[in-house]
Amino acid sequence: MITALLLPTLALMALAVLVTRGIEALVPESPAGLAAIAVLSSLALWLLSAAGFAGLYLIRDAQIAVVLGAAPQAGLRHFLGLGAKAALIWAPLVLLVVATAPRRWKTATW
Repeated sequence: MITALLLPTLALMALAVLVTRGIEALVPESPAGLAAIAVLSSLALWLLSAAGFAGLYLIRDAQIAVVLGAAPQAGLRHFLGLGAKAALIWAPLVLLVVATAPRRWKTATW
């Protein structure tokens, strides 16, 4: 159970915080910047979690690469769907990091 469920969940949670904080350092300290952090972090985490699921599938069975090669659009759609479903794990953390971002602002005030 630990390797099948807990470790990927913890990895997604850690990735959610790290990616969002990383993007936070790149955008301006403004309400528009907060929206940009939320959108860019969500897109990045959606794609990263889809890639993570694809990697886990490949680790479990290397033959999946042959199947994905035969129908790449179906495979892409499947993994993007899994990445979107993983938002149940990472989206609340993105929301928390974005909501607390003004506390870490150095130049602007809320």
